[in-house]
Amino acid sequence: MFVELVIAIVLGYGVGSISPSYFLGRLIRKLDIRQHGDGNAGTVNTYKVLGLLPSAITAVIDVSKGVLIFWFSYHVLHFSLTIALAAGFAAIVGHVFPFYLNFRGGQGVATATGFLLFCLAQFIHWGWFPIYNLCFLAFVALTFGYISRKGEVVGSVVLPLLLFLILQSAPLNTWTVFFVLIVIYILLINFINLIHKRVMTINPEVKARIKWWRFLLRPLAILFPIFFQLIGEKPTLVLLGIITLIFLGVDLIRLSHRGVNIFFFRNLPMFFKTKETQRISSMSLFLIATFLVLLLFQYHIALMTILYLIFGDLFGKFFGMQFGKIHLFGKSLEGSLAFFTACLISGIVLSHYIPITFLTLFVGALAATLAELLPLGVDDNFTVALISASTMYVTQIF
Repeated sequence: MFVELVIAIVLGYGVGSISPSYFLGRLIRKLDIRQHGDGNAGTVNTYKVLGLLPSAITAVIDVSKGVLIFWFSYHVLHFSLTIALAAGFAAIVGHVFPFYLNFRGGQGVATATGFLLFCLAQFIHWGWFPIYNLCFLAFVALTFGYISRKGEVVGSVVLPLLLFLILQSAPLNTWTVFFVLIVIYILLINFINLIHKRVMTINPEVKARIKWWRFLLRPLAILFPIFFQLIGEKPTLVLLGIITLIFLGVDLIRLSHRGVNIFFFRNLPMFFKTKETQRISSMSLFLIATFLVLLLFQYHIALMTILYLIFGDLFGKFFGMQFGKIHLFGKSLEGSLAFFTACLISGIVLSHYIPITFLTLFVGALAATLAELLPLGVDDNFTVALISASTMYVTQIF
């Protein structure tokens, strides 16, 4: 077995080290592609430097290398599955560290993606990965691709979701372990590119508009449903009620005394939005809504609603401010799409642990998105929760 493993790794590394972008650069324009564009010997840089046809050739070869060496090792040489998969992984290593290029090649994402798609096709064929999961992933990818126009952003959202769905549906075996390693590798490279290319660098205008303490504090609301399960309904509602009364009390005090209100907005501008000078803060309304849905609705509906409030708002606000171009009712189409998709993702993930149908969570996500988008005359931190929860309750009945 050791000899077979060595042979497989050497073959995989050798095939993987074949760099079509480098050879095409030398052949077509007598240049080292690693010294042009972004310096990466991969498909994207080949397109930037050499054009469409060379990049297409590069893409086909790079995507196929890992799969081909796996097929050859498994079906022709009759190596074991583990050794054949090791050969495929060695092809990724060869792509990244080709010996004849001073061990400086591409990032290996194309080769890894080819193998990922090959594994995913096997999972679907064997019934380990339902086709509706694939359709949902495609919807998420297309949505965030449209919103951001950045592949790194799409990968950051889709890959963790893909990893979760695979671990939920596929059995734990050699295929699954290898698939998880491939996803983690691509995700790691994706995050490196996000940082290196500054894809998600926040616009100065966005930085100025976001109240960061609220933005980062909101996810902590997930603790209330957790406490609901750990310490019971009444203690959780008492705790949440006390916190809500504290925030509401501060609002009532400042709204009752003009001097106090002015003091808050002059000295603590990071805590309040300008439009809250004459009304209760959205944070208080958010807490009131959270209290009401936990009090009035079934636990699984309340939990789903709170997730929509948290992640829908976070995604909608960030992507709307960062990438919003088409404006609707004072919001943006991009932000609303991000809001809706984040709600769906939250619902799909949670549906693996609580008794709720796809129709119910879908209708709830849609209702939450419309409540956030449409100018209803009431702060959406309040309306989103109650409208979404009520809609899910009615849908569940019928």
